[in-house]
Amino acid sequence: MFALTSISGLPAHPLFAHIPVVLIPLAAIGAVAMLWPPVRDRIGWVVVGSVFVAGITTQLAVDSGQGLQEYVRETQLVQDHVRMGENIRPWVLLMFLALLGVMLVARAARRRGPAPEGRDPLRIAGIIFAVLSIVFSAMSVYWIVRIGHSGSKAVWAPTQVKIDKGGGESGGESGG
Repeated sequence: MFALTSISGLPAHPLFAHIPVVLIPLAAIGAVAMLWPPVRDRIGWVVVGSVFVAGITTQLAVDSGQGLQEYVRETQLVQDHVRMGENIRPWVLLMFLALLGVMLVARAARRRGPAPEGRDPLRIAGIIFAVLSIVFSAMSVYWIVRIGHSGSKAVWAPTQVKIDKGGGESGGESGG
């Protein structure tokens, strides 16, 4: 397997990982805003596109992280981060598919015109996709936060131990 491990001399993993860390929560906010049709009509395809980009960069982050593993010291924190990192991909895919469904159903409803009397299958489908988009957005945000937190702990825990032992300007004594 080919994994891009560096870009211009910097590890590729944190560069790729920060794109979905920003886009997934923003897209989740967009998914909630899309519950209102005028907002959905204005931002819906941008939100779908953002999740698409988040999905691609999520995969790049996973691949580059796997390539980086051979260069970092294997600790329990690193193992936890790697294990958790695998969990985000299905949620981002489901988020994308649900949001795409919302937009395609809205387009079909616009093309059809006024809703028929009685049960409207497009309205029911729209509600189902809207609910799923919120659920999958929430799960994507949950996992991206957990994964990001575990990654930052894996990287910064040794530094934090040094800080807690009294290193640095703010450690130890209180000034007067």
